Amino acid sequence: MLDYRVRNRIEWFCKNKINDFSPTISPAPKSKTKNEIESIEEAVNYYLGKGVNEFVVQKKYMGSYCTIYLKRNIEKTYFVSRNGFKMDHIDVDKAINSLKDLHAKMVTAFPDFDTILIASELLPWKVLGAGLIEKEFTGYYDALKTHNAYLQSSGLLEKLENVKESEAFTTYISDKKQLTRKEFGSKHKSHIVRQYEALAAVKIPDVAKQEESLQVFKNQIDTFGDEAELHFKPFTILKVVNSSGNEILPNSNLTYELVNDDVFLHLEITDLNKEEKLGEIYSFFEKLTFDNEEGIMIKPVKNYIKNLPPCFKVRNNNYLTMIYGVNFHQDFDHYLEKRNVRKKLEQSINGWEINQKMLQVPYKDLEEENYLIRLLLLKRINNEEIEKTLDPRL
Repeated sequence: MLDYRVRNRIEWFCKNKINDFSPTISPAPKSKTKNEIESIEEAVNYYLGKGVNEFVVQKKYMGSYCTIYLKRNIEKTYFVSRNGFKMDHIDVDKAINSLKDLHAKMVTAFPDFDTILIASELLPWKVLGAGLIEKEFTGYYDALKTHNAYLQSSGLLEKLENVKESEAFTTYISDKKQLTRKEFGSKHKSHIVRQYEALAAVKIPDVAKQEESLQVFKNQIDTFGDEAELHFKPFTILKVVNSSGNEILPNSNLTYELVNDDVFLHLEITDLNKEEKLGEIYSFFEKLTFDNEEGIMIKPVKNYIKNLPPCFKVRNNNYLTMIYGVNFHQDFDHYLEKRNVRKKLEQSINGWEINQKMLQVPYKDLEEENYLIRLLLLKRINNEEIEKTLDPRL
């Protein structure tokens, strides 16, 4: 029997005409040879290996995912979060007002439309993430800044270094390697062993490097946590519902140019031009990194291809400092070694398959008695529970 919370959620979806449920997005696979924790080349290689050779590369926006349900009568437009909930807690009037130019474009492009589902990013991040920024990121920065200042002023690190360089400690370390267990036990008392073992386990931080990383971290939260007017960055038209009830699923990431004026890349990659086209993507990524942006999205031109993820995200290392913490650069080799996106990728593919089937359900048929949509929603909610077990930094 269904948990009442799940049942209520499914019924809420149906009552509120929710036609899609966005999947989780996987980072690009790593490349040890290129020392990239999220590798542009590996993302492209993945798709090439699956028969995809035409790509769209877009700027990755740092905000909150949102599907715009753009209505012919713009005042009836509504917004749905990644988790499928209506976004009633934002300034809806201001949000709708920001879409007037987009609405005019859509009237021209689709004269008979009644409703258009547009995948978008709601900006700035602070609209929905203000509490998270203050509690998780600003609080973390302030605590580490205080900690670093203490380490610099207290003399503690110098004292630890002096003990580690002392003749008594270096002799202890040497004896541990060279003496038998009996000889070592008779020479070094148990309380000394405990003290020296604890000291040996202490990793003395490089305060200067930590200070550099703290500044990188601060730049990221200042950039992405900044105040700005509420606005959207649309990137894909998912579905067009015409007044007649006829529906179109464009299935093209080239719809980006219909809804967004930002620069993007449209590339066809072959064996002959692969290095050249990869160079274009890396240059695009580096330019965005220089401009303090988060990164890029690498997508097939087709929005949906069975058994493939919708896209890969590639985030730059400065941004990842905000996600992993200020030791990210110092401990990069550790994170690179541990990085594994397999399960995240599986869930991205599964979620995208379910989302596509949801989009195929006619908008006019979204109601509580539609058992297909209820089944798809149940599958997606179960999928969501698995996602909660994954590394949130991915």
